[in-house]
Amino acid sequence: MGNLNLLHRPLRSGKWAVTYEEWPEEVYPPYANGPGYIISIDIAKFIASQHGNRSLRLFKMEDVSMGMWVEQFNSSRVAVQYSHNWKFCQYGCMENYYTAHYQSPRQMICLWDKLARGRAQCCNFR
Repeated sequence: MGNLNLLHRPLRSGKWAVTYEEWPEEVYPPYANGPGYIISIDIAKFIASQHGNRSLRLFKMEDVSMGMWVEQFNSSRVAVQYSHNWKFCQYGCMENYYTAHYQSPRQMICLWDKLARGRAQCCNFR
């Protein structure tokens, strides 16, 4: 569960550039981008076991890597149920959020202070 990217193509130039040597495929597997996502315990155990026996394929982008690993799990086990949710906020913050991305240090302190008082509420200043 997360803010899902489906049929996302690798950028071949710019800050997030990926060469054809790094990723020869035309599209990434489905993956949740941004500051967070949720996976099931069986997927987490699968990833840990693959890491333990040194068969885990690594990639320079953690979110795409997770997509690769979930896809690998999906092809070897029961079908994975993907769930897109806008509350995994990719840009800024929204009310009733699960995650907030691109927050300034001041906003993070404000968010943390509000959360400590039991309220997950956005701080809309920069």
